[in-house]
Amino acid sequence: MVGVLLLLFIILVLILSIPAIQTRLGKYATNRLNEEFGTNISIGRVGLQFNGDVELKQIYVEDYKKDTLISIAELNTSILSVRNLINGKLAFGDIDIMDLVFNIKTYQGENDTNLDVFVAKFEDDNPRVEESHFLMSSSDVSIYNGIFKLSDENKETAKLLAFYNLNINATNFLINGSDVSARINTLAFKDHRGFEMKNMTTNFSYTLKDMIFSSLDIETPHSNLKGYLQFVYNREDFIDFENKVKIVANFEDSSILLDELNIFYNEFGKNQLATFSADLTGTLNDLYVGDVELNTNTNTQVYGNMHFKNLFNSEPDNFYMDGSFTNLSSTYKDLKAMLPNVLGASIPSAFDKLGKFTIAGKSEVTSSTVKANIQIDTDLGFLDSKLEINKINDIDNAIYKGNIAFENFDFGGFLNDPMIGLGSLNVDVKGQGFIAATINTQVIGNIFEIEYNDYNYTSIKVEGNVRNKIFDGNLISNDENLMLNFNGLVDFSEKDNKYDFEANIGYANLNALNFIKKDSISILRSNVKMNVNGSSLDNAYGKISFSNTS
Repeated sequence: MVGVLLLLFIILVLILSIPAIQTRLGKYATNRLNEEFGTNISIGRVGLQFNGDVELKQIYVEDYKKDTLISIAELNTSILSVRNLINGKLAFGDIDIMDLVFNIKTYQGENDTNLDVFVAKFEDDNPRVEESHFLMSSSDVSIYNGIFKLSDENKETAKLLAFYNLNINATNFLINGSDVSARINTLAFKDHRGFEMKNMTTNFSYTLKDMIFSSLDIETPHSNLKGYLQFVYNREDFIDFENKVKIVANFEDSSILLDELNIFYNEFGKNQLATFSADLTGTLNDLYVGDVELNTNTNTQVYGNMHFKNLFNSEPDNFYMDGSFTNLSSTYKDLKAMLPNVLGASIPSAFDKLGKFTIAGKSEVTSSTVKANIQIDTDLGFLDSKLEINKINDIDNAIYKGNIAFENFDFGGFLNDPMIGLGSLNVDVKGQGFIAATINTQVIGNIFEIEYNDYNYTSIKVEGNVRNKIFDGNLISNDENLMLNFNGLVDFSEKDNKYDFEANIGYANLNALNFIKKDSISILRSNVKMNVNGSSLDNAYGKISFSNTS
């Protein structure tokens, strides 16, 4: 009996190995589908191998515009249970798919993709209320040399995704009703922009409401991401993915070469490697990034929480970021190297003189403004800043207002003036410009102490306008060696200095102030009016008057 069955099986295999028979079977298998559902599906050949595997060749699924939806050069599998197959439970052994082409397209003027239109042909006019009991499983699914394309002719850039050299291996593949799950062991491809996925492994699950990638490990030529990723959605949300599909993600102990991100966002510098951990929630255009711990190979550190809006919105001038930082450490050169156009254009070049700095606090950034309530510890000293800055697209000439406090700050190093030393002050500012050449600022506040000409002045109040080497306003000193009320202008911006002021000098110890060293006693009390121009005493001209001098 066994011999007879074996003989019948061999005869069946031999018959099904005849090309003409294989072709007729392929046509028979698809004609009924096409007639009943109005599709255009073709299978070139159907064959049965000696090991019981089923072989399908030249599978072609045409979309409603007569373009390719799916094509497969060859598909090999085995049916584990004919009884289950009849009952709608498709239990397959290994499935191997060669030269897959999967082309999802939304045509001009249409809302649905060609895949949506194809699937709709199989749906009843009256949708089922009961849960689907369809079941399909395979112990191992492999795709070799595949192509996946996603395009939308209604978009400015129609080609959204195009993956080539697509190779996938998945185990424990299961379709249960509308739910899909698998362990993805291999997923590799190159896309049309030059991005390369060397491999991705994950536990994958898909339902009508979410898509989950747990135990996720993504490897590119120079980066490695580890964590968890979930997309939460309604089916119609994919039409507006950036604004509707919600993201929940966590990445830990991950590293990324920022050069690779230039394929998607061409603003990063070269050879910038970052290691990071972060939590993400929201949509791509309304994204919260929390518990960020980022360290770069140039010793930049970013620790904090951020909220981004319109990262992927093409409309101009609608970017928004709200950041709360516990530690942002870097240098001007390092930040500019990381994001040359973005940070290079929005951070004042004067920051270069601060050396390495560490920022803590909150900032709010749009495409044209910055609101910052931050503390900055620098190589030159400490700053506490509460500023609102406008016109950041021209940051060195930006307009600002707010309050700045300096503590033990090296103003001489910052201004390249050896006559000036450390200072501590608290001032309100309103003006324009962050570099000496462009600064024009109203200043009101207190100078608690400042070193000048090797003397440490204390207890000074100031109110006036500061420009490049120009002061025009009121200065009151209650220093023990200088009791002074100054009103007027001092201008060192030209070749000839200009002095136009009135000063009530209640007490000035010129020796202690290091202006006169020849006399041990050099005390001056006087009311002074001065209107003088000149670069030295030898070429000075104008008028000076003293009264009540002693």
